[in-house]
Formats: sequence, structure tokens, C-alpha cells
Amino acid sequence: MKKLLITGGSGYLGWHCCLNEQHGWKVIATHHHNKDGVHPSADAYKLDLTDKDALWKALKTVKPDAVFHLAAHSGTGFCENNPEESHQLNVAATTHLAEMAADLKAKLFFTSSEQVFDGTQGQYTETDEPNPKNEYGKQKLEAENIIQSVYPEACILRIAVLFGLPTTVSKSFLNQWTESWEKMIPITAFHDEIRPFLSAKNCTDGLFHLLHQGAQGLFHLGGKTFSSRYDFALMAKNILNFPDAIIYSKSQKEVETPAYRPPDLSLNCQKIAGTGFELKMPQDELKKLKPFFRSGDKAMLN
Repeated sequence: MKKLLITGGSGYLGWHCCLNEQHGWKVIATHHHNKDGVHPSADAYKLDLTDKDALWKALKTVKPDAVFHLAAHSGTGFCENNPEESHQLNVAATTHLAEMAADLKAKLFFTSSEQVFDGTQGQYTETDEPNPKNEYGKQKLEAENIIQSVYPEACILRIAVLFGLPTTVSKSFLNQWTESWEKMIPITAFHDEIRPFLSAKNCTDGLFHLLHQGAQGLFHLGGKTFSSRYDFALMAKNILNFPDAIIYSKSQKEVETPAYRPPDLSLNCQKIAGTGFELKMPQDELKKLKPFFRSGDKAMLN
């Protein structure tokens, strides 16, 4: 049986990847502080990715055939306020992992972000010139460039903002919205911030699709369509059946944030679609989630 090592296995995307079991693959998921965040279908492996010696020991012990490098400090505000700490994980650890994976000939898949763009254009393709304006985007781009240099056969997937089921330790923005709606607390969403909202399930399907194809190079992955955060909130309200939910529309310009928020990060995903991967409509993915949000059936998390 082949082995897949997932870094950030207790994180939001890592948990969903473990949930998406693949025949013929044994999954080992790393965690640092949150062992309970690792889905029970995977073997948990405690690891500080910023410890180079520990990282090398882990790779030599596990001997993975492939690595999903998902671990990151992904909060834009955190990265902006803590650039040195976030750089240690987002760039330095990624550099070491890429070098080691190349030495061991373990196929590497790295999740980057649409934040590598400034958001002034939209419909970005893989050949468009990145121009990150916040620290998180700058670190992701730096990591991309290093990976392409030290391990050209690696696969880099720039993903859009994720939504889906909550995990045992983390939530998406959608979960935060529905929790507010259940308590009749209004939410605010930007009408001038465009995103290609991507379900966590569709994202994990994309990663495994590229794994099975032995893909390399750079790909974009987002939902099949894009919308403003405000329009997505309205769509979620209707599909998930929160008729009394209150949603206030606001402009990005009205809110001061620690990190630059790109206005339009819609992605052109025709390259991955050309490999035979099916892009999903966000509204269809929301419909699949409706039974959970309306029933509170925690069994769906197992």
C-alpha cells in the first residue's frame, strides 16, 4: 500500500483530505498541538515542521510516496502582524520539505493561495504575473518560487477560499455565519470582494485527482463560478434555509483590516478542468451541505 503524508493534518483542509479516503493509500497526518483535529481514518504523527531535524526524521520514518503539504499560517492578519514567525512555517519549513521530498523522490503537492495576486484584474490564469500585496501572499509566492527551483517536478495548487463542514477543531467562514444565524445575530459581508468560493470536498477531490495523474507544475482551483461575499451569503442563506438571517452589505473601503484584501481574486481554472477534473458550482456544493446545517447531525463528521 502506498503512503501519503499530509502536513497540517489537523487543519481545516487536512481534516477534509483525511476524510476523503482513497483506495490503496495509507494516510499519515501530521499535527503539532491538535491531535484531536486529525480525522480518525488517518494515522496521527506529532511533528514540528519548523524543526528541520525532526522533519527529516519523519520523512525517513514514514517513507511517503507522496506528500500533501497543507500546513501553513493562513490567517492574513496573523501573517501581517507576525511576519517572522509565519515565515518560519510558510517559507522556511516549505523549503526544507521540498528539498527533502526531492531527495527521497516523494511526489510533492503544495497548496498555495490566490492571495499571490493583487486582485485588480480577476479571472487570473496560471501565466498571469503574481503581485501579492499582503504578507501571506508574499510568503506563498516565495514558497512557490523555491519549490519550482529545488523540485521542478512538484505540483503547486493555488486554491480559493474554502467552505464546508466544520471539523473537530476548526471552522470555515460559512460555519461562523450559520452559527450567528442560528442565534439571530446579523453578519456583515463585502459586496465588492469577489471570490471563487471552493468547497473543501471539491478541493480535496482536486488534490487527489492531481495525485492520481502524477501531475506537476502550477494549477488554479476554485469554484466553477465566482461572486461577491455578500451574494454568496445571500445564496447560502437561501439554500441552507435561514429565512430570518440578517446580512448587511458593506464595502471593503469601510473596514480597516490589518492586511490588504484583494478586491477580485476570481480564478480561471480551465487548466485543471482540461485534465478531466470536474469543477463544481458553489450552489450545488451548498445543497449537499444543507442536511448537516439544518439537522445538526454530528454523525456526518465521523
